[in-house]
Amino acid sequence: MSGVDIEPERLVKSAERVRDLGEVFTPRETVDAMLDLLPKEMWIHHPSPTFLEPACGDGNFLVAILERKLAGIKEFLNGEVLSAEISNDLARLFALEALSSIYAVDISEDNVIGGTQGHEVGARTRLLNMFAEWILVECGQKFNKSSAPLTRAQWIVDHNILVGNMLPTLQDGKPTGRDELPLVEYTWFPDQFRVELVKTTLGAVIADSDPNAEMTLFGPPDPESLWSGPVKQMHKAAAVLAPRLKGPARNGQGRVDK
Repeated sequence: MSGVDIEPERLVKSAERVRDLGEVFTPRETVDAMLDLLPKEMWIHHPSPTFLEPACGDGNFLVAILERKLAGIKEFLNGEVLSAEISNDLARLFALEALSSIYAVDISEDNVIGGTQGHEVGARTRLLNMFAEWILVECGQKFNKSSAPLTRAQWIVDHNILVGNMLPTLQDGKPTGRDELPLVEYTWFPDQFRVELVKTTLGAVIADSDPNAEMTLFGPPDPESLWSGPVKQMHKAAAVLAPRLKGPARNGQGRVDK
């Protein structure tokens, strides 16, 4: 747009963070080029295919994935003959489903949560902002922090976008606690405007999906039921807290947090 200064992408926030966290951000052009390689069915509105970003930074891949998922929802709804009320209800439901299909982990709390100098907006907030802006445009609904749709979206990003270490062990061979990271799985029922939540762990998912994993007598535990009910009430589901990041972990300021 003419006359508007656009700040260039920052691929490196500081030399210290590159050294301590191995942190270099992927430019949007590269993100789009990589996502362009995926088949179109990856952007269907329901059931929304799952993505996991193991080192998400402040969310460059996450927001690009959500953007494409939301575009798929709009394309679907534009092809349906629905009342304005039902169309808006489905738009909000499918947008929540799209959000719930995106999982991510990053070792830096700054990147995930934000709120610190130089890292004011984290990955969770970027996803929430995109969700809220899309609902405003498509449904004409403006949110504040206590708006019910936003509290549901907040619940999802708080449980899906986690601070953790996706490497199995630290340099000294001690486990990072990766396997203890909790995962919430969502099953959406658009015709009933319902959702079912179960909880498991990353370790259980890895054990269940890795054909080269060591065989055990009992195998990974089954997911546990967490909550089931109307989508409008899902933010009332009990919180599932992730364990604190196990250290030592560099904080990007040239020292090690104890």
